[in-house]
Amino acid sequence: MLRKALQHMLPIFFGLATLVVIISGAYISTKKSLTFPSEQEIDAIENVAKILSPGEKAAVIRSRASAVRIVSADLTDGGISSMSGTYITYNGQYFILTASHGVYSACRFTQIIVGDEIHECKEYVFRDKQSDYIIIRIDEIVERTPIRIPQDIPRRNEWITELATQNKTYYTGFPNNGGPYTFEGKIVAYSESEAIFIDSYGWSGSSGAGVFSADGNLIGWVMALEVGETYFGRQVLENFMWVIPLFKIDWPAANTFMD
Repeated sequence: MLRKALQHMLPIFFGLATLVVIISGAYISTKKSLTFPSEQEIDAIENVAKILSPGEKAAVIRSRASAVRIVSADLTDGGISSMSGTYITYNGQYFILTASHGVYSACRFTQIIVGDEIHECKEYVFRDKQSDYIIIRIDEIVERTPIRIPQDIPRRNEWITELATQNKTYYTGFPNNGGPYTFEGKIVAYSESEAIFIDSYGWSGSSGAGVFSADGNLIGWVMALEVGETYFGRQVLENFMWVIPLFKIDWPAANTFMD
């Protein structure tokens, strides 16, 4: 009789157990769907728009993964500048590429900031005030992925297509002491004696940010914004950016100090 009772009850127990599993699964799934994702999940470097092409997605991720903030102090007059820069690697060593005009004379008063971490300047490797760039030696930054020199920059014949008018560009920087912010832009003109002109957005703090082509190559760095004369006086055109092309860097001279 006990065997018959068990045979009769087993399907009921099995059905109840299955029901419990289904209800538990539905509860867990509902709970997860109602739990808002963390800031870290949303702001993850790899979390970029799905509508981007594979090349554009790689460019945005590369831009975000290599962007750093630079703070430099001048103790002679108390001035402090905040800029953007790009983390690069060459021959197994690590550097920051940024605009020269916001980096003061003493390396010990210049710091590279990534999130809440501060990285010290080891030395100024090479500075060219005319082309407005400086290369700063630092230790490895594990929180960032460096741009490889020369693998991640255009080759000689690639520059024609990379700088074509209306090509998309991307840069990640720290305008107005905020960020990191990632901006899309388009090339509107090029002048050999001046710069690449880009329609994007910039402000104080954007200077030095690495600019990437839609193919993911590092093509230059932000130098300045256009200033226009109006009836009301001078005004900054925050969407008209001057970008110095990467081939303006005197690589043979820089390599002498980077080796």
